[in-house]
Amino acid sequence: MNTHSALVPATGPALLDPLAKIATRNGFTVARDGNAMVIDAPLGRVAFDPSGTSTRLTLTANTPAELQLLTDLYAGRLTDLALDQPIAWDAPKASMPLNQIIATVIGVLPLSPNFARLRLSGDFSTFTKPDTGLHFRLLLHPDAPGWPTLDAGGLTQWPGGIGTWHRPPYTVRRISAEGTWIDVDIVLHAGGRVTNWCDVIAPGDEVALHGPSGSKQPTASWLGLIGDETALPVILRMIEDAPAGTTGQAVIAIRSADDAQEAQTKADIPITWVDMADNGALIHALNSFDIPDTDRHILFAAERSQATAARDILRDRRLSGAEAKAASYWTK
Repeated sequence: MNTHSALVPATGPALLDPLAKIATRNGFTVARDGNAMVIDAPLGRVAFDPSGTSTRLTLTANTPAELQLLTDLYAGRLTDLALDQPIAWDAPKASMPLNQIIATVIGVLPLSPNFARLRLSGDFSTFTKPDTGLHFRLLLHPDAPGWPTLDAGGLTQWPGGIGTWHRPPYTVRRISAEGTWIDVDIVLHAGGRVTNWCDVIAPGDEVALHGPSGSKQPTASWLGLIGDETALPVILRMIEDAPAGTTGQAVIAIRSADDAQEAQTKADIPITWVDMADNGALIHALNSFDIPDTDRHILFAAERSQATAARDILRDRRLSGAEAKAASYWTK
């Protein structure tokens, strides 16, 4: 296990109540005993142990990347509390964020009318481990001020300020068995920052990313996968990684029939391709799914308003947070 600690100059309800409220709202397990508290979240465990007028905060995660995400997340939440005294974080053993990977561009391949495939080389071995996130954030800055580093307390420092960075999330579409390269399918949009970036990058260019993060490969024996073109990479990755014997349904909305891809898989999950112009197609698909009573998992990922509608449907059909996710991938 990987841990990072800090001494927080506060204790009791003023510290614990706001953090417990956020965790509970997100569906995480919160256990309290007086001025002590433990939060169990997907990224790891967050423990608060009182010590006089201060509280020892201990973050524990399965991987260094998850620990970095957890550390930066709770550093931000503690900053929002506007404590009177600074937090004393333990010194890190590294100088670069634990979830940061420096990679090299191999090339960009036009894939279809609205997609390009980016191949990167580097040490992506962390993405090959079981139960790891399928996503990452690409780090782009217009002025190339240098990559993020860690400060004396192990918190990520962004040259120029985090607000000056463009950090779009992407899915590892394919990865080599040794974790030495990844493919990333990018949705192309006229005027899009990443679309324009793809026009100017060249083999040999250095890039950085933060990951793994986000959705993990579902383990249920039945998968219901629904999304628009922005979710195409993760849906196809889940289908291709699903073991033999897995069944289910998939519906993907695309702008052009030529954007459809064939999934190489041992699972029995047929894909239905629908037109992005049909705003009701994805919600109709979700309503029409014959969902098993047990051992099932649903992913719905599309525009914010559609994700909100899907969330209501999943709640009405009594699927738990562990069984279903409705994600907003973009906003109109």
